[in-house]
Amino acid sequence: MTEAQISRLRVELLDLYPGANIKIAPDGAEMVAEIDGKHAVAVIERSVPHFHSKTTEWYRGLKGVLHVACGGKGHVLRPGDSVTIEPGMIHFARAMGEPAWIEVLCEPDWTLEDYCTL
Repeated sequence: MTEAQISRLRVELLDLYPGANIKIAPDGAEMVAEIDGKHAVAVIERSVPHFHSKTTEWYRGLKGVLHVACGGKGHVLRPGDSVTIEPGMIHFARAMGEPAWIEVLCEPDWTLEDYCTL
């Protein structure tokens, strides 16, 4: 995402989720508004392949179209669609067109220590 997109999206996320902790991937291709340890909203242009050793994640499409590769299968998330990502499943995503928005629910809480890149 461009710096202008990131700035605009940061404002929009904080407007919708006041008090959220906004995190931006080093390459600027993903933003996450952490609402609490279990709930976040991510805006994704693309994400890097990774897995979680303990956490189950549920993605639900909010805006745009997101292609999610997970456990060797492909999923297309449109608004209202969802996918479950079990611990140990390698997953990554790429938006079709504009960055896609997804709701992310985690059990147990998401932690940096449980986030494993390849």
